[in-house]
Amino acid sequence: MTFSRVSLLLLGLSGWLAVLVGHLAAGSAVRVVVTILFLVLCPGAAVLGLVRPLLGRRDHTGDAMESGALAFAISVGLGMLVSEAFFLTSTFTLDRALITLAAITSAAALGAMFTTSRTRSSREGVIRRRS
Repeated sequence: MTFSRVSLLLLGLSGWLAVLVGHLAAGSAVRVVVTILFLVLCPGAAVLGLVRPLLGRRDHTGDAMESGALAFAISVGLGMLVSEAFFLTSTFTLDRALITLAAITSAAALGAMFTTSRTRSSREGVIRRRS
């Protein structure tokens, strides 16, 4: 799963949009859809975008179904870890959990931007040395 800079920026902002939409009326369709889409896909996609370039070249690029399933699993796992940490400290609120996941998503998306640019520049340097 490779992302462009614009898509990584939008991915980093998606959590903050979910936090903002969380202040709409309880039960509104927009609030429910945006929050669920963020919780189910965005943290995992950001972490996946951060980790994939570090793994090096693969013999295949992977298909969308594989990447989507992996992003879903990572998102659910991160959501459980964040919720559990707040429950163990008896400080759980939905806003705190959502803000924490938004911060993790933003950090991973920004890290993926730098990781992707570093791997591209190192590949270009290797190609130039061979020429």
